[in-house]
Amino acid sequence: MAKSSKAAKLGEDAADLAKGRTPRRSKAAWKMLDRTSIVASGVLAPVVAAGAWRAVTGKRPPTLSRNPEIDTREAVAWAFVGGALVEVVKVVVRRGAAEYWVKSTGALPPGMKSTLTSDSD
Repeated sequence: MAKSSKAAKLGEDAADLAKGRTPRRSKAAWKMLDRTSIVASGVLAPVVAAGAWRAVTGKRPPTLSRNPEIDTREAVAWAFVGGALVEVVKVVVRRGAAEYWVKSTGALPPGMKSTLTSDSD
């Protein structure tokens, strides 16, 4: 029974491809990869930001920005640098996931449209 169920799913995928649609299993696989990259970037980003701050200043990042003992300039600088690095890490990790998908499947992830259009007039 498992084989017939598997064959039915493969048949559905083939029918989706024939109609020019992305197979449901591919959509699910991409969602899982994308969600995993979001979680990974969320975990990695603060670590990278704090490490970069330590490398540049030699001090721990001023994460308690409300503390009046922390200089306002330092707190604002941390907000800018930390926020920017968090976003950079997110972009790099998520683009890496999309590039991995393209290398693995030969196509853009489901729902992503190509920006390379031929505008021949």
